[in-house]
Parts: sequence; C-alpha cells; structure tokens
Amino acid sequence: MSNLFPIPDYLESAEYSLLIFHLQAKEYFDLPLFGLLRLRREFQQAIQRIRGSVEDELFQQLHSLLEPSPPNDIRLRRLVQKPSPAIVLFPDLGRSGLTEPGDCISLPVLFLGQGLLSIEPFACLLRQVGKQGLLGGQGVCELSAIEAEDASGQRTVLWDGGAIAGTLSPVINDLRWWLDMQPLNWNRLRLDFVSPTRLLHGGKPLFKAKFTDLFPFILRRVTAMLAAHCRLDTVNDPSAMLAVASNMEESDNCLQWKDWRPLTAARGGQDLGGLSGSLVLTGSGLADILWVLQLGSLLQIGKGAPYGAGRYELSYIAS
Repeated sequence: MSNLFPIPDYLESAEYSLLIFHLQAKEYFDLPLFGLLRLRREFQQAIQRIRGSVEDELFQQLHSLLEPSPPNDIRLRRLVQKPSPAIVLFPDLGRSGLTEPGDCISLPVLFLGQGLLSIEPFACLLRQVGKQGLLGGQGVCELSAIEAEDASGQRTVLWDGGAIAGTLSPVINDLRWWLDMQPLNWNRLRLDFVSPTRLLHGGKPLFKAKFTDLFPFILRRVTAMLAAHCRLDTVNDPSAMLAVASNMEESDNCLQWKDWRPLTAARGGQDLGGLSGSLVLTGSGLADILWVLQLGSLLQIGKGAPYGAGRYELSYIAS
C-alpha cells in the first residue's frame, strides 16, 4: 500500500481465516428476511444440547469461542470490557422466502487470531445447528462442504464429507495483507450500512447518527477484537484518531432507523431494528483512519456484530 495510506506493521501478526460453510436443506421451510441474523440463539442452544455427549475439551473450546475470557495481560484488558467471539459471520442478507430440500445455504465465517484454534469445533457445532434446525426447530440442514478463501478471493475445498476431525487445514492470512489488497482509487469514501446496525449510547439505541457518532464504535470494535484475540495494542492514542474523524467532511447522510424483527410481549414487546443507509466522507485526514474503517467493514460493529449485524461496505467515489 502507498505511504499515503499508512498501515501499522504489527497487523502482519493479526492472523485470520475465512471459511465458507455450505449447508444443504433437508426440508421445506420459510426463511424470513434477515432470518440468518438470528443464529446466536441457535448456537447457544446447540452447545447445551451437545453438552454431555462430547468430550469436555470440545465443549470448553466451543464455550470459549462464543463466550471468551478477557486477556490475562492487564495492558490489553483495558481495551476489552467484555470480549466478543473470535468469529464474524457474513450471512447472505438477501436470502429469504421458501427454501426447498436440496437448496444450498452458504455461510462465510471469519476466524480471527486465537479463534483459528476452534475451526473444527465450530464445524461440529454448525453440524448440530443444522440437525436441530436453523430457526426455532425449522430448517433442518446438513453440512455438505467447507471451503477456504484467501485475501485475493481464491477458494479451495477443505472438506466435502466424512469425518471432520483432523481434516481442516485452512488458508491463514494476515490483516496487513488483506488491507494491502484493498483498492486505493478514491476521492470520496462512501459507507453503506447493509445490515441492521444497532449502536447503544448510554444504554439507548442511536436512531440517528453522524460519522462522528459512528467512528468511536468502529474504533472500539477494531481495537477490542485485535486486543482480545490477536493480543495487539493497536492504537496508543485514540484521541488523535477521534480528532481526525471529527474533522472529516460528511455529505449525503441518509442513515435512518428501520425495524426488522417484531418481538412478542413476552420478549419485551419492542421491535428490534437498526440503522441502515449510507453516508459519504471527504477530507485529507481520511488516509490516517482508512485502515480502521476498512477493518471495521470486515469485523462489523454494534450489537450482534459477530452474527452478521452492523455490516457496512466501502466504495470509493472518484469524482
């Protein structure tokens, strides 16, 4: 990458793998809009169902993956209040409606840092989720194949049936390489929030947001994930980056709140929603915070980020 767009060298030690898990439907079921954003509950139920039927080591690996402990290093622990899982799911947000037996549902999953040690346990967990159904007992599926994708987008098949244990040798990439693969042709930068983005400030959701409201969440998510799972203290002076963000010129902000999932009175009676839409940024300081914005687009932000919520995409406007 050009020196005009600095990337911290230490990101070479921030390793990840991107795997694509292919699930084959075994029955008819109706998949609601954004239904694949609800997999957190299914994972938690699957862990409890397999408890006692698997080795304690496997159960502990799964529990630590979804409910990780804070870093032992006190210096890093200050960056992580409650560690998020070392995985990020990228479900197909356009997938909804009737699913028929034989249809394939693909689920890309990023494993970050120490999460790389839990790839095989996660595959076993996803098998269990498929057996019990993707949503509330509906949508029984079978794990049919697993692919790995490198930073250039090249895919290789890791597994296509049989026993999983000892068979997965994923492609391991690093975040600096991933950043080097990102485009540089830009004049203005557009952020498109493509999945519901629920950000809490003072315990209350943000129903409207400017970039100065968004950037602290992006910076916190990136630094916390790198500290928790890659053991990296990445930003010595957050206030400097926040100052740069506050001087960015913002235009075409059409972010708005949209409800996407109704809840019954028994579960609080309030619909779930999040911000969606886009905004455009310009400013000379963009180069200094670009790597943070790019990693934020990879790691997602806000409530439910590990399971597909809070996803935004970057596009570079040349005009």
